[in-house]
Amino acid sequence: MFGFDGTEYSVSTPSGYSYLATGNPFTDFKSVTIADFTFILNKSISTSVIASTSTPAHPEAIVHVKQGNYAQDYKVFIDNVQRATYTTSATDKADLKTNNIATQLTSQLISNLGSVYTITRYGSAIRIQRTDGNDFTLRTEDSFGNAALIGSKGSVQRFSELPRRAFNGVKMKVIGDETSEADNYYVEYVADDTAEGIWKESIAEGADSTINAATMPWKLVRNANGTFTFSPNEWISRSVGDEISASDPSFIGKKLNDIFFHRNRLGVIADENVIFSRSGEYFSFYPETVTTVLATDPIDVAVSHTKVSILRHAIPFNETLLLFSDQTQFMLSAGDSLTPETVSINQTTEYESSLQAEPVGAGEYVYFATNREDFAGVREFFVQADTASNIALDATLNVPRYIKGKATSLVTNTNEDMLFVLTDGVNTVPTAYVYKYLRRDGQALQMSWSKWEFPYSDRILNLSVIESTAFWVLQRGSSIVLEKMQLQESPEITATGKMVFLDALESGSTPAANQITTTIDGESFVGYPYTMSYTFSTQYKKSVGAGGSQLTDTSGRLQLRNFKLLYQNTGMFKVTTLTQGIEHTYHFSGPPLGIIKVGSVALTSGDFEFPLLSKNDRVSITVSNDTPYPSTFQSAEWTGYYTTKSGRI
Repeated sequence: MFGFDGTEYSVSTPSGYSYLATGNPFTDFKSVTIADFTFILNKSISTSVIASTSTPAHPEAIVHVKQGNYAQDYKVFIDNVQRATYTTSATDKADLKTNNIATQLTSQLISNLGSVYTITRYGSAIRIQRTDGNDFTLRTEDSFGNAALIGSKGSVQRFSELPRRAFNGVKMKVIGDETSEADNYYVEYVADDTAEGIWKESIAEGADSTINAATMPWKLVRNANGTFTFSPNEWISRSVGDEISASDPSFIGKKLNDIFFHRNRLGVIADENVIFSRSGEYFSFYPETVTTVLATDPIDVAVSHTKVSILRHAIPFNETLLLFSDQTQFMLSAGDSLTPETVSINQTTEYESSLQAEPVGAGEYVYFATNREDFAGVREFFVQADTASNIALDATLNVPRYIKGKATSLVTNTNEDMLFVLTDGVNTVPTAYVYKYLRRDGQALQMSWSKWEFPYSDRILNLSVIESTAFWVLQRGSSIVLEKMQLQESPEITATGKMVFLDALESGSTPAANQITTTIDGESFVGYPYTMSYTFSTQYKKSVGAGGSQLTDTSGRLQLRNFKLLYQNTGMFKVTTLTQGIEHTYHFSGPPLGIIKVGSVALTSGDFEFPLLSKNDRVSITVSNDTPYPSTFQSAEWTGYYTTKSGRI
């Protein structure tokens, strides 16, 4: 693991690297960082649970003397055989104490049940345990309408039927509505050293299965000493209810397609479902209680559509969550707070998309890729302000066959208003396509496409942009290198303020293969040369229409005579014109010799004019620079003859 300054950091792997095994690392890995935790998802692994390994408790029951009355019968039946009975006095008030009745019944149960049972009394409650593993049945009777002696084995109808005092570790199922399993819940008596305790909500016997951490996203954690640890995460197990009332999250048994963080919840998507953790409890996908629905409970909701809509990506967008399937886009919203009661998913748009590249957000826009046979396209999704409708315009409408191959990665940078598109390597030279945009007051002032080629690299493995610096992971032969690029107009600068335009730039005079050496102001540099080139679009005569709009006039003939480039702080460049197969090249090599200082590069500003002598649509004009020296162009203008046989009315 390396920092952006090239520093290597130690990573311990106590559980190995087995989770990272995949045949397609470029599409199967996804990560999200929360504070010092980075969760790494392998989309090729199906999640699972580990079955309960707890030992079943001995069969047991509770007999609770709830009320003492004069001359009443109290009977306990085990396996339908009466094992204890007591009749209270008709006159002695002391005989009516519930503790006394429980004592009398306990004594008989001990005598009549034998050694395979353990009988314990605490206050007015009696615990009956069978220790040989066999089960038994319990029934109680009394002559007070069966309301004075309550027997409970495994379950009770209402919470009020439980004794106020019981025995530590005793579990009971509270059934509630007999027609539904969904409202069942479990309680356990938790006592302190003095045997005083309370009934707390608990989990059913054998329901304490755990999410298999080896199949869930693993965590990369930054330690206090600056090192890192890569290991499975500890996910919180089910702590209340059973497989029905607190069911496993719907992603169990499925592959996770994405992991994200949204509104203080960790989220994943699997098939058609979106699953959120408990609010603020990022490792818990089980509810805190099954007796009611809490606002902080996990959320598990599916999209609804006439088509099969397997969700691929989830992008937080404008306080909502934008969900992408192959052909449909959905929006998950929840008002002021995201809870199980307020969440909803609605279809928002229906555009086909190529989701090998994860959609990315940039301010008020979300970009996603599309396929055009052997080429890729890009759409920009946004909410139209005047109608509040969601639309996705085609950002490659004017260049539909420019991006070769399928998009594999989209990376945005809002500081410089740029979008990078990486493709699947169909280009002979590793290439990154760049979308440069400029908007003001909701209006697009610039939307341009260009491409950056890396001729001395074998493959672009990854790209990340932080602030105005792009970090490239490149493969060169058997080496993997991390290089950075300033996206602002301020590349590497010498001590005297001169700019040097070389890839993999380093001080020194010993170049590697394919590198060159240049000396500027007495300082030597080595690096890979690259060529900047720009081809002008076809030039037309334009006029100003109503409302200040520009109109292109194509009705006449435009004969171009000369072309002029206005440059600033420029060292060298050349212009190539191609007219019906005839090529001409014009070089600009800096200022006149008389004002160049030996051993330095002079940067000048001015204009450079060259002839065209061609009809506007028969000439191609390309300006390029393959030197280590800068070239900056402010504007361009042409002179020519325009003739027309008609005029606009």
